[in-house]
Amino acid sequence: MSKITAKAFFLAALLQTFVTAGEINLDIFAKTALKTNRHLFVFLHKTDCGYCESMIEFTLDDDRVKPLVKKKFVFAHINIRENDRVVYKGFEGSARAFAKEIGYDFYPTSIFFDGKNEIVYAAPGYQDEDRFYAILNYVDTKAYERIDFETFKKRFWQRRQKNDK
Repeated sequence: MSKITAKAFFLAALLQTFVTAGEINLDIFAKTALKTNRHLFVFLHKTDCGYCESMIEFTLDDDRVKPLVKKKFVFAHINIRENDRVVYKGFEGSARAFAKEIGYDFYPTSIFFDGKNEIVYAAPGYQDEDRFYAILNYVDTKAYERIDFETFKKRFWQRRQKNDK
């Protein structure tokens, strides 16, 4: 099995836990996040998007990122080119309409919701492994409640460098 095929299989297997064919109910995902004291991480992407594919292949498959997502987040991916119906706080419609509804119709975009189904942070565009690892820690620790991401990121990497010495 090729490396890309293996990664695609892993991603599909991970997603099967939460996604039923044809409907992505983010209200249910948010309830799961609330019950398990985690955030909901929604990855918006589209087929034939080089940056989206790179994020899936490299960033989401990173040795630090993948276990953190699995342990600390309820994860859902939404391919805006698929015909899935998305349910979110009274909205029911296509994946593309959902992305526009919440104001993130740029791909890839990583959106993080709290247990109340409110967006707490969004990262539009391709994120490399290091930046995304910092984003995950920013959201997981709820640092967004008290500090902006750029300040957090600087302090986060300074602490990690000190701990590595």
